[in-house]
This record gives sequence, C-alpha cells and structure tokens, in this order.
Amino acid sequence: MHRCSLVSVLVVLAALLAPALPAQNSVEEFKLGGVARILNEECIRLTPAEAYVSGSAWFQNPLDLEYPFELTVDLVLGENDELGADGIVFVFHPTMQTGYRGEGMGFAGLYPSLGIEFDTYQNFHLGDPAADHVAIMAHGQLHHARSLAGPVDVGNLENGAKRPLTVSWNPGNQTLNVTLDGALRASYTGDVINEIFGGNSKVYWGATAATGRKMNYQDVCIRKLVYALVELVREWRQLSR
Repeated sequence: MHRCSLVSVLVVLAALLAPALPAQNSVEEFKLGGVARILNEECIRLTPAEAYVSGSAWFQNPLDLEYPFELTVDLVLGENDELGADGIVFVFHPTMQTGYRGEGMGFAGLYPSLGIEFDTYQNFHLGDPAADHVAIMAHGQLHHARSLAGPVDVGNLENGAKRPLTVSWNPGNQTLNVTLDGALRASYTGDVINEIFGGNSKVYWGATAATGRKMNYQDVCIRKLVYALVELVREWRQLSR
C-alpha cells in the first residue's frame, strides 16, 4: 500500500476510533515551567494576573508527526481587555523548553518550532493588528511578515470565557488546522517534518504564556487528546507489505 494511502486510512480509522481511544485529561501528565500551576483536575494556570511573568505546560510524551492527531483544549485569556496582555501560544518543539516572556509569550527564540499564537496585545513593531488575533508562526519569530498563516481577527478573547480550541494534523495532505470557538481560524499546508523540524518527526507540544507591563490570568484546560494508536499503525504496515 502506498504511504499516502496508508496515512489516509489511518486518518479515517483514527476518526472512527476516537471515542474508544483513551482521552488524556490528567494535568499531572504535564511538565510545568515558570509560574504555571495546577488549578484543578482539568486546568493549568499558565500565568496569574501579574506583571512580567511567564509560564508553560508541556505534555510529557512526544507525538509523531508521521501520524494524525487531534488535540482539544479550552483556552482562557483573562478578563482584562484594554489592560490585558500578552496571550498564549500553542507550541510544537523538539524539547520542553520555554522562550522569552512578555511579547514573546514564551515562544520567541525557540528554534526549530511551530507555534499557534493567540495574541491579545497589539505590538506595532511586530505587525500586529489592533484586534485579538490568531496566527501560525515558525521558529519563534513573532513578526507577522514571517507568519505561515494569519494574523486572523478573532474578536475579543479577554472575556474570562473558556474558548474551545482544536488543533488537528493530517500527515496525508500535510495540513494543520486550527479551530477556535467551533470555527476554522487558520490552516497551514507544508512539509512540517522536513521544512520546520529538519527531518525530525517526534516533537513535544505544550502551551506557553506571558505578561508584560499589562497582564492577565491565562489558563489552558485539557479536554480530549487523540493520537493514532501505535499498534494500529504497525498492523496496517504489516498488511501493506
């Protein structure tokens, strides 16, 4: 069986088997950095509403970009609108490392990396639009002249509400989709393994956040994490020979 066909079958099977796959809802499975702390059995507070702090939460088991995944979490970006900053970045990186704080949101400076930013503060020198926005970025570079997708205006994110986020990856067509509040907000198609991560398919994922002079509490709450079963992959590889 051709590799693309095999991957397509795995994508379909992963979708069909999703209810049976174990959902990882334990915040204990995350490595915390900076000021991040566990709020309850589902949520991690990445930053409190304090100035010049940063926090991160990394899932301790890497995923393999050779296979499909779907990660669903809730983001909470605080309640300070005009006085709030800076946002959350959903990051893929070969190590569980956190970048620069403030406008860097814990993502700036990470190389190689892929990040999905949920930016709540306008930094003019980074080409930010006036509204809260979503963008897909590479290698810890936050200027939107280098964005892979976006920035996309998503309205006010700083209302204290849980905002459902789904990040899905289809290796068959090499497409990363970002769905926020039930709507597709950003999409990127490209050879992520080779062009972003230099041929390394195994990466960690996590959420990073930071504040500066302006601040917000910023949380991530785990809902459902679905990966292709390794045993299923092996079985289909056997059948394809």
